[in-house]
Amino acid sequence: MKGHLIRAFAVLAVLALTVLAAQAAPAGWTYQGCWSPYPNCVGAKDVYTDASGSFWQCRACGTTTNPSTSTCYKSGNLNNIGYWCGVTS
Repeated sequence: MKGHLIRAFAVLAVLALTVLAAQAAPAGWTYQGCWSPYPNCVGAKDVYTDASGSFWQCRACGTTTNPSTSTCYKSGNLNNIGYWCGVTS
């Protein structure tokens, strides 16, 4: 029961932080969500796509304030690997 409660709060926190991160996207960049290479979402990062569709990983989820090519790093297609955190199917 305690684990479910903690997980629910974690999901709510990620969702609240993603709204803040989405507000800071520069022209041509679209906030995609929080992504992690791990199923427990440890080390999850804010992810954006640029106008050409390239993925960019930035800071920890909800903490990216100025995403750009100098503050984020380009990644491969993150839809093929890893986990989108806070998303349930």
